[in-house]
Amino acid sequence: ELSPLNYGSKVYLLQAEMLALDRKDQEAKSLYAAAITLFCSSGYVQEHGLACELAGQHYKRIGEVETALDFFEQSKRCYMRWGSQMKVDSIT
Repeated sequence: ELSPLNYGSKVYLLQAEMLALDRKDQEAKSLYAAAITLFCSSGYVQEHGLACELAGQHYKRIGEVETALDFFEQSKRCYMRWGSQMKVDSIT
């Protein structure tokens, strides 16, 4: 019930977002990566897509545009697999 696979990814993603808001960019990057890895292995494709999208927004904000674009593309692939064309179309 309380396994890291079920909740750890969500905790990492929330922590990454809080660190990003505090401009602790290196720490945020690490936690985005951890969240993405766990979401990927869990099979929750929509949450994997969300984590990639949020990581992309973070990298874009700190000026790492190429990395941001990579995360946005990964996010789009997840949302496509999930079947949400509208979400794919909303990613910038």
